[in-house]
Amino acid sequence: MLTSLHAKNRLQLPLGFLLGVGFGFLLQKGGVTYYDVIINQLLLKDFTVVKIMLTAMATGMIGVHLLVNLGA
Repeated sequence: MLTSLHAKNRLQLPLGFLLGVGFGFLLQKGGVTYYDVIINQLLLKDFTVVKIMLTAMATGMIGVHLLVNLGA
């Protein structure tokens, strides 16, 4: 699966763009882009950013694990 995607150079840029827009949309919906949330994260008062990033990392780890086990 990933080998065939790697060979298709014209598909990589639009796919990366769509995934980036989707990730940005989810960050916006999660409230991570608000000024107060970012400032409070830096002041160690609000951990919304950490929770969302840890969730994204866990989801990515599960996805990579599944791709490796499925032989993609």
